[in-house]
Amino acid sequence: MPIASPRYAFTATMVSGAPPDPGVFALWEGEELIYYGRAHSIQFRLQEHLGRAGSCTARATHYGWEISSTPPTREAELLREYQRAHGRLPRCNARMA
Repeated sequence: MPIASPRYAFTATMVSGAPPDPGVFALWEGEELIYYGRAHSIQFRLQEHLGRAGSCTARATHYGWEISSTPPTREAELLREYQRAHGRLPRCNARMA
């Protein structure tokens, strides 16, 4: 099951409202899901992605998140689900694989 979160604009102001809790997050560029990630602090990790000029996720326009007690397990589940549905990983995850 995909992340059950609304999509928020991927801006510094909106990211400041993300939780500091552990979990997973998704980044979109327009309507395309481009990245799934995990974090000890969702807010901190999203802030890191905001400051990465030149990276694959630099063009992200929206994000969503989900608190999880086991972020690595949940991230792996999301990536497997995406790969089954689309025959590939999200494009920024594929670059990092």
